[in-house]
Amino acid sequence: CRGYFDVMGQWDPPFNCSSGEFIFCCGTCGFRFCCKFKKTRLDQSTCTNYETPLWMNTGKPPSRIDDALHDPTRDKTNLIVYIICGVVAVMVLVGIFTKLGLEKAHRPQREHMSRALADVMRPQGPCTTDHMERD
Repeated sequence: CRGYFDVMGQWDPPFNCSSGEFIFCCGTCGFRFCCKFKKTRLDQSTCTNYETPLWMNTGKPPSRIDDALHDPTRDKTNLIVYIICGVVAVMVLVGIFTKLGLEKAHRPQREHMSRALADVMRPQGPCTTDHMERD
């Protein structure tokens, strides 16, 4: 059997039909095999699939990364991802600080008097050394 391009566009190399009683090339132009009956023999001269199929020659191969047309500095995909992540992070931080502020505002007010205020409000008596040491 002569070599041919099968229906998938793959090259099938030629092969010999000379083992035992399977000595004839049979089948179709796109699928060939050895058989033993001369009446089922394939007339290979009628087949036209000996050249690369036209449908395999269409189209351009995909561009490579190191292709001169590809400019990584013009690729803005990563910049967009960074911007979106930054906006989400800022929104989360604003939410956290807002929650903390609201919790602090709704907390019951405690009466904390500073030490200096407590000293001022005490009844004034004669100046003692203890009082001067504290000041």
